[in-house]
Amino acid sequence: MKKEDWIWWADFRNKKSNTITNTEFNKISELHAEYFNHRLIMPCKCSPKRIQAFIDDLNNIFTSEPKPKVR
Repeated sequence: MKKEDWIWWADFRNKKSNTITNTEFNKISELHAEYFNHRLIMPCKCSPKRIQAFIDDLNNIFTSEPKPKVR
């Protein structure tokens, strides 16, 4: 994971809310497309299962890669 993406994801994970903003929704979709090598897919907001699957996939990358030297 690139350094700036890692920092964004760390901040996102530290957030205490159980909802996501439109900006976060878009960023999660973009990151998933980039790191899982597929075209940009914007899941339907009516069913949170797909976006949660994206978040779970990105969490796996976040936790499996070494922490970059940040800040």
